[in-house]
Amino acid sequence: MEKNMTNINSIKSLIFSILALALIAIPATAFGRAPDPVKKDMLEAGKKVYFKRCVWCHGVEGGGDGPSADRLFTRPRNFIQGTFKIRSTDSGELPLDINLINTVKNGLQGSAMPAWGEFLSEQEILSVVQFVKSLVQDREWDDEDEEVNNVITEIAADNGKGPLGDAPWGKTQGPYHLGVPQEHIDAGKELFMKNKCWECHGGEGRGDGNPTMKDDWGFPIVAANWQQCWNFRGARRDPFDPFIIARTISTGLNGTPMPNFREQLTGTERWQVAAFVNSLCPRKKIDPLTNKPVPDFLIQSVYTEGPVVPKIDDPSWASADDDYRIIEPTEEQKDNPRRHHIAMAGQITRGKRNFDPKTDNLWVTSRWSAEENAVYYLVEYDLRFMSTDPEYPDAVAIQWPAKLQDLFGAEKPYFINGDSKKPVDIWKASFLAQDYNATNAPKPEGYKLDVNVEETTGWGFDAIKAKESEGQVQVVDSIFHQGRVKVMFKRALATDGEFDVQIPTEKFIPVSFLQWAGRDKEKDEHMAISTWYYTILKPALPASLYYMPPIMAVIFVCFQGWLIWMTKRARKMYDEGKIRRDELPQ
Repeated sequence: MEKNMTNINSIKSLIFSILALALIAIPATAFGRAPDPVKKDMLEAGKKVYFKRCVWCHGVEGGGDGPSADRLFTRPRNFIQGTFKIRSTDSGELPLDINLINTVKNGLQGSAMPAWGEFLSEQEILSVVQFVKSLVQDREWDDEDEEVNNVITEIAADNGKGPLGDAPWGKTQGPYHLGVPQEHIDAGKELFMKNKCWECHGGEGRGDGNPTMKDDWGFPIVAANWQQCWNFRGARRDPFDPFIIARTISTGLNGTPMPNFREQLTGTERWQVAAFVNSLCPRKKIDPLTNKPVPDFLIQSVYTEGPVVPKIDDPSWASADDDYRIIEPTEEQKDNPRRHHIAMAGQITRGKRNFDPKTDNLWVTSRWSAEENAVYYLVEYDLRFMSTDPEYPDAVAIQWPAKLQDLFGAEKPYFINGDSKKPVDIWKASFLAQDYNATNAPKPEGYKLDVNVEETTGWGFDAIKAKESEGQVQVVDSIFHQGRVKVMFKRALATDGEFDVQIPTEKFIPVSFLQWAGRDKEKDEHMAISTWYYTILKPALPASLYYMPPIMAVIFVCFQGWLIWMTKRARKMYDEGKIRRDELPQ
């Protein structure tokens, strides 16, 4: 009996030993780990940085309620609940220190959070991160029940469908990360549809799917516009990298309706969705200072033989948003006008200032016709949701120097509504979409716009006057489709109006743009504006360009033939003794 008990105890010991070895062999990452604790010795230094740099937006206690908070969209983060967006940890979990350090260092694009790495030392950033962590009240960084799992490289506790891992197509090269195989992009599009990503992000990814979203604190928010990846949160240093999207799909965005998709998608599938999303963003050269596309300061209007087709969907207007120096245009696009990128910003100089404009860029394409003696400008911009309030219609305007002929050299009027000495000619189109409701399923064909055109002369903010002369500007076509507004202006190059800009060909002409988002109650000086750009009506190609090359080719061939004939003739005459050697052609 005693011997049997000894055997049983030996077996138990062996079993426990095997279990212990198994536990040791299993990576610790499979069970997660404790969050990074607060480094208390850094709190005093971090507090100084916070109250100098951060309190104005995030508030004294970190509640996202600083003096500037009400002017910002989206609102600053509330630290009290420990709910942080940009992480490598699982949904609902606290972030790693490196996540917070990167957020402070690189900022959050598309928001008011700047890149403090340009102003703070590494030590200051680490210190302020520790102080921010100390502001969390609803959770404890050293609580043994808290756990963090790096879902990018590790297996989370509930496993899901595994970590994100590496991209199935290998590493792409910055800065534009081109070369992702089309098969992965196509697979990602199928997953996009299957998982109903369009319900929030819209059919073409412009964030126009759901107008009623709110964050965990009840404040309105919007889905990301995938066609402007330079505004993605956490994408400042490398906006075209598919990893930015794949990470968000893996982790979700705490405090928002954006969940993680680890339960639905494998790591490879998450990369494929990221490939599709990434393919929607046009490749433009990025300004390292603003981390937004470098504007196209010269808008080239292409000469058109005969009349211009005044239809937005006509192939003659088809042009990619990509920079042609980065991605070659298709054969169909090569002869079409380029789509020029125009940077916009809120008007904050006076009156009702616009600190959070919903539109930060326009796309402008232009053609002109000598036969019609007219120029066309197609202005496009992304707008998630349109206004339905006649008092606050959506609007866009083109602004010109009214007395272009009186300007000397690089002179220009004041860029917002001109000034008392240099007036501006403003073409403004205000519009509401027909049969539009933001909460209804969008029409596949889009919405036609009811447009009202105003022509005014601006002598300054308080001196904008309607023109007495007959209107010359037309909006010949317009549409709102899948989160993008398109408005096509037309006007004669020369008019009789005293304050109408007279548009010459082959000359650089200052031009700027204004935009109002009616849904956000933008009106009058509460608007988005651009600086002055230039436009030029490119000259028609001379007819000689077409017939002179073949004529010159014929002349060249004939001349070559004559030289050969002369050489052979001289050689024959030499052989016959009719000329001396020194008379042969050299």
